[in-house]
Amino acid sequence: MKNLIIGDGAMGTELRRRGVKVPSHVESIWSALALREAPVTVEEIHTDYIEAGSDYITINNYAVTRPILSRDNLENELESLTNKSIEIAQAALSKTHREEIKILGSLPPLETSYRADLILEEDEMNKQYSELANILKDKVDIIICETMASALEAKCALKAALEINMPVWVSWTLHGDVRNTLPSGETVNQAFSELNGLEPDAYLVNCCAANLVAPSIQALKELTDIPIGGYANAENVALDTASPNLKLAAERHWDSAIEINEKTYLEEAKLWIKEGASIIGGCCRTRPSYIKELSENLKN
Repeated sequence: MKNLIIGDGAMGTELRRRGVKVPSHVESIWSALALREAPVTVEEIHTDYIEAGSDYITINNYAVTRPILSRDNLENELESLTNKSIEIAQAALSKTHREEIKILGSLPPLETSYRADLILEEDEMNKQYSELANILKDKVDIIICETMASALEAKCALKAALEINMPVWVSWTLHGDVRNTLPSGETVNQAFSELNGLEPDAYLVNCCAANLVAPSIQALKELTDIPIGGYANAENVALDTASPNLKLAAERHWDSAIEINEKTYLEEAKLWIKEGASIIGGCCRTRPSYIKELSENLKN
């Protein structure tokens, strides 16, 4: 497909698969620990994604936020660890022969992922996202506000990124086994409308089951002419089409999640493209082999 942008895949779960210590994302600094203890492996993963066909790589700063670093009393290393994540990505890029590769910097959930109930007060989110955005300013090619669990969280992150005049994408995560619904209970359509004229360069959904992406791409296609896309986890789930209990969905969906291989992921991605996606990649538990499958089958 012409003009298709293929991203990279997972970092945290791939680090763990390669034997790097990646503790709980709920109680620790998670993948940020690898910036201190395994920077060479982080670089190797970036390189493997580039060689697999990624058009962009995202720096390993997803867990580098003040609330998460405070779990290990490392708040004072926010800027140094962010810069280190950038330098590692740049080092990987310098060893390849693909000059067109973009480097993305993440504006992630400030607290635990998927927990819309744990987002900070709006003023505090504005402050912390602005701090992160200014560290990233002019050091990456694109800022991605990713795995946003509520409309307000996405709005604060997007606003901070737009204020530094850089290209920015916004990506919401979806809730367990419920179509078109964020962990906050808001629909994708509601989250889109709540951005109130703050316009990114792309809208995406991520960090959800692969078979949840297509309905959200379909919804976004009806709302905007701006590029849309998705990057999912290496799993499909049984969808709850009855009257879902949103409070339980995040936990319950793991009971029906089925791991999917590279070829099944490719088939899901083809559905996203059919609905209008022009940016695709991978999230948790996807690997360079998944990106290679996408690149080899969709680019040529």
